[in-house]
Amino acid sequence: MENKKSVFQTLFEINVNKQIEKKNGLNYLSWAYAWSEVKKIYPSATYKIYETENGCIYHTDGRTCWVKT
Repeated sequence: MENKKSVFQTLFEINVNKQIEKKNGLNYLSWAYAWSEVKKIYPSATYKIYETENGCIYHTDGRTCWVKT
């Protein structure tokens, strides 16, 4: 019986160390690079950007902001 990997496990195993960037003392992986890796393996993958009631692409609680996809 074949032990099929989950989507998470498949993506988690990708070595992205050479693509890690630093900004303000934090390490991060750019969305563009991460999404390109997903599309290489899952070309039919899609995502949706959730907007606020007034059409803004970021959400805020008055103290911080985030994008919901």
